[in-house]
Amino acid sequence: MQHLMSAALAANQIDIVVRELATVGDRLLDAAHHARALAAATDWQSTAARAFHTASETWAAEVGRLASAAETARLAACRAKDAAFLLRGRAH
Repeated sequence: MQHLMSAALAANQIDIVVRELATVGDRLLDAAHHARALAAATDWQSTAARAFHTASETWAAEVGRLASAAETARLAACRAKDAAFLLRGRAH
C-alpha cells in the first residue's frame, strides 16, 4: 500500500514539473521571438544599431537553446512520470 501511495504522489508531483517546464519553454520561445522582432525593427544605419542587432540575435539564439533544454527536461520528466505509473500499476 505504501508503494502505491508513493508512486501516485511521485506521478502527481512529476506531472506538475512537466506542466511547469512546458510553460517555461513557451515563455523562453516567446522571449527569443520578441528579441528577434526588436532586432529586425531596428534601423541598421548606425554602428550602435548594428551592435544591438548582433547582440539581440546572439541573445535570442541562447534563449532558444534554453527552450530546447527545457523541452528535453520536460520529456525526461514525462518518462519519469510514466515509470512512476508503471510502479503504481505493479503495486496493485
